[in-house]
Amino acid sequence: MVIHKCQPDRWLGLSLLQRLLVIISLIIVMGSTVSGEGVEGYVGKAVVKVEFVASGQFVQDQSIYELIETKIGAPLSMRQVRESLTHLFSLGRFESVQVNGVLQDTGVVLQYELIPYQLIERIEVSGDVGVSTNGVKQAITEAHGTSFLSNQSELVAETVREHLRKHGFLLAKVESRVVRQSSYYELQVQVQSGERAEISRIVIRGVSATMYPNVLASLGIETGNSYDGFDIDQRLNNYEARLHDNDFYEAHLAHQIDVIEDGQQVHLLLDVQRGRQISVVFSGDPMPTRDFSDLVPIEREGSADEDLLEDSDRRITTFLQDMGYRDATVTHKNEIDGDELSVIFTVQRGQLYEINDVVFSGNAIVSLQILESIVTLKRGDPLVNRNVQRSVASVAEHYRQLGYATVRVEPRISELSMGDAIRVSCSIDIVEGIKTEIQTVVIEGNDSHGVSSLNEVIASTVGRPYYAQQVISDRDSIRLYYLNEGFEHVVVNVEPNFSSELKTVNLVYRINEGPQVIIDHVLIIGNQQIDSETIRREIALRAGTPLSLEDVIETRRRLNALGIFRRIDIREFSHGSRNRRDVIIVVEEAPATTIGYGGGLEVSQRLRRETVSNGTQAVERLEFAPRGFFEIGRRNLFGRNRSINLFTRVSVRRKNASDDAVPMGQTNNFGFNEYRVVTTYREPRTFGLAWDVFVTGFLEQAIRPGFDLFSRGVNAEIRRQLTSTVSVSISYGLGHNKTSNKALNPEDEPLVDRLFPEVRLSSFIGSILRDTRDDVVDPSHGELLSIDGELAEQAIGSEVGFAKTFMQAFLYRAVPGNKKIVLVAGARLGLATGFTRTPEQRSIPLLDRTLPISERFFAGGDTTVRGFVLDRLGGPETVDQEGFPKGGNATLILNGELRIPLTRNFGLVGFLDAGNVYALVSNVRLSELRSAVGFGVRYRSPLGPLRIDLGFKLDRREFGAQRIAKKERLTAFHISMGQAF
Repeated sequence: MVIHKCQPDRWLGLSLLQRLLVIISLIIVMGSTVSGEGVEGYVGKAVVKVEFVASGQFVQDQSIYELIETKIGAPLSMRQVRESLTHLFSLGRFESVQVNGVLQDTGVVLQYELIPYQLIERIEVSGDVGVSTNGVKQAITEAHGTSFLSNQSELVAETVREHLRKHGFLLAKVESRVVRQSSYYELQVQVQSGERAEISRIVIRGVSATMYPNVLASLGIETGNSYDGFDIDQRLNNYEARLHDNDFYEAHLAHQIDVIEDGQQVHLLLDVQRGRQISVVFSGDPMPTRDFSDLVPIEREGSADEDLLEDSDRRITTFLQDMGYRDATVTHKNEIDGDELSVIFTVQRGQLYEINDVVFSGNAIVSLQILESIVTLKRGDPLVNRNVQRSVASVAEHYRQLGYATVRVEPRISELSMGDAIRVSCSIDIVEGIKTEIQTVVIEGNDSHGVSSLNEVIASTVGRPYYAQQVISDRDSIRLYYLNEGFEHVVVNVEPNFSSELKTVNLVYRINEGPQVIIDHVLIIGNQQIDSETIRREIALRAGTPLSLEDVIETRRRLNALGIFRRIDIREFSHGSRNRRDVIIVVEEAPATTIGYGGGLEVSQRLRRETVSNGTQAVERLEFAPRGFFEIGRRNLFGRNRSINLFTRVSVRRKNASDDAVPMGQTNNFGFNEYRVVTTYREPRTFGLAWDVFVTGFLEQAIRPGFDLFSRGVNAEIRRQLTSTVSVSISYGLGHNKTSNKALNPEDEPLVDRLFPEVRLSSFIGSILRDTRDDVVDPSHGELLSIDGELAEQAIGSEVGFAKTFMQAFLYRAVPGNKKIVLVAGARLGLATGFTRTPEQRSIPLLDRTLPISERFFAGGDTTVRGFVLDRLGGPETVDQEGFPKGGNATLILNGELRIPLTRNFGLVGFLDAGNVYALVSNVRLSELRSAVGFGVRYRSPLGPLRIDLGFKLDRREFGAQRIAKKERLTAFHISMGQAF
């Protein structure tokens, strides 16, 4: 028999209020059905089976089962049936739902018959399309969304026709039909694009006849060409950009077509409004040399209207006043000469004002030292009114925090002397007033929570100074406390009642709690591959607990952090009761498989061994190394958010010369000699804890200056994100490093390298990282701090033992007064020591504390000290007689860089780098730092910042024996992607 049948009208098209009314009406209808004849025999019977049927077929969809409250084994309850229907309709996928019940000996079999909306979830384009099918699908998605009702199929077809018409297929035929697949509806679009229209005539409006050929040549458009509106728009945009570069900032280009001969040909009408060539001129007093595009944004706005120019007057005036020209005035006028417009700004800077001293008066409570630390006014600074007002406000705010709510702070400026600049005395006069303390704190209306729990969230307590801003903050804290307890309509007001002499105040917090909302059910839908339990593990919301705002935010943050969902939507639905609500979490999974690939070219100076007349030596050569990479990853393994990723990279590079030096120009070992293969498996939240597990296997060959390195091994790591900016990790690594083609002379080679050309390393590594950068690729603000420590020991399987630590700190800040200019400062320190073998290990001689060459520190190159080529930085102890680096047990690197943008995509940098590599930790000396200065160019490419740097050594040295000694090159040249740090 039929227990319930519900059929709301066009659920997806209803507003939120209409949906609520429908649900309420359904509950009323279903409530009357409960008392109907025959139903009493079903209620209370055990549910033995629950089935879902759609279009005569059984549906196996775990997300639908998640929504059902009539669980198998539980007695049948009409309330649970009503809740199940509400949950199903909340999906917005079903036009009607009918619940049928069959009574068997063992209990009740429930069957939910689902009549879904015909929601199009997939689009297939076929036929003679004539253009990219992906472009057609994108046009459909932009116009109609990723999913839509099937009754829009004809509108979709018209969208496709319009897209093809824009591409020049004016007679395209498009048919669409809806096809039901196993679990979704598909819209099949059949296209016959026909022939593309031809441009038979071109008319240009807005330019003289003599300019016709030049414009057409610049656009590259000719009669007889096929018409493609998208291509023409792109050509017009490019031409418009070139006009802007030539100061035609008001230029605007567009096109129209007239269709002739039944769509076979078109007349093309180009509307070229070049506008006036605009120049900006400053007259009067000289202006500082700088880019004024932000002060006079004619280019950015594409206009020189009067409102914009008046606003530019104010901007320039403020700019000058911020430099200390207190009386600066700026006016403008326009001069037109044919098609040329000159905007002339007349600047009257006036006299420069400088602060001679800052004097405070009237301060009895706050000491002079504290006041001087609060204000930003300093002797010798330019007098800037905004800085004066800011300092006055800071002093007043400090007094208010101490309870002096009636404090008055006024500035007085007195001129002292004349000269190139007017010296002034800035006096800050303070009238402290009366200190107000909190006498009582009363909380009213807190029916559900005690006063003690609310007192814990406020800072304004009895005996403390009265601070109005803190009282307001406390009011908001109480409201947030209630919101996190599920009181979504709570209202909190605060009333301060002052005594007549203003020495005390009584605070009264009045609370109107409203109803508390409790979570009835937490339901998850939309997940196809990932297991529901994996999602529930990240959800802070729990059934039976208050609907907390904090928990909603935390749930969204955790699910986003998984990185496996394209979209997350958290919905709330009421059953008609004000205080109970279901939370439905709708997720849309991202593709499980990701593929990436690309290529590039590395340009760098490398050390190579070459034969000279009196021996061999290291020579710096500019090398080009093509490289490519391929990456494939799979997420949601076994539905548990596990992932596995394979990354491969290969570079075409020449190997190092073997022990026999290779004559200049010989490249017989050039090929795919540098590669890296890394496989990573990730297990998040292992054993239900907050730690993620990473298991990585790697195979790598690298061509380093002085030796080739082949590495292979495995690394197991556990990692935890402590806060949004701080993470820690602990890992164990086991690997083999093999060196070959060494360029070091045997007498310079440490004993550990001769004994272990292939060394097995077993080590534990710990690290902590704090990263507050605003952009990982191109940061302009924030800090990066990290400490890494590594311990290798023979007791855990390592052939050599050592302890190693590496610390780094980078600071990114905008220059005061110009937020576009970024100052970067960095420091890196690496320290290591090897463990000597015990005398009992008779098979291996006693070693010193030098690490294997693969583990030693090197410096020099595009990310360390840019006046040196890769790894070449060092002294006699860490660079051999021929100039090849040996590395060392310690390194210290200091960097400073100033990044100056010139245009939107281009910028300049100036840098000062210093550092060195030391053979032993005990040898570290600041006096032995080697320095380099230089400059570079940055281009903001689609792939990231393209970097070109030229560094100059400040202390060139000679390396080698006396007969072949050669001085270092003055410069080092680097080209790479991404910022240096």
